[in-house]
Amino acid sequence: MSNKKTAVLFLIALLQACTPQKAGPNDPKQTISEYISKSFSVSATEEKMVLAGYMTGEAKNRLQAWSDDQFRQAFMDSKRQFLKLVFREIQKPSDHEVNVTYELTYLDQSKGHDAKVTAKKLCSLVLDQGKWLISDVRNIKELVEYQNELSLP
Repeated sequence: MSNKKTAVLFLIALLQACTPQKAGPNDPKQTISEYISKSFSVSATEEKMVLAGYMTGEAKNRLQAWSDDQFRQAFMDSKRQFLKLVFREIQKPSDHEVNVTYELTYLDQSKGHDAKVTAKKLCSLVLDQGKWLISDVRNIKELVEYQNELSLP
């Protein structure tokens, strides 16, 4: 093989390795991204079933057990505005189970004017009939930053 062909193949391999891979439809990160996107855009209590469609097991049972008032308070009345989602770590204990650590950043007016919340979470997902579903989400750490907040020593 000529040096030019070798160099071109090397560059192609390098570009593929450095290019972020898009999450596919059967990717656990895609399930989390879609769920978070929907949770920040809920406008009616009927959307509880849409959110439950991303879940399974105890997580789904807990959400479905909420009254309309509880759901409205958590998803509609909260004054949250999505800012950023960053995936930190993915662990795959088996072919049908995955644990994803991510950070979710959003503005939360209920915690104070311009309060920016960064929540680090651990999400467990299971593969069910070819689709990744959320089985559990746990808070690891939460940081609340207040913009222009006066603090005294």
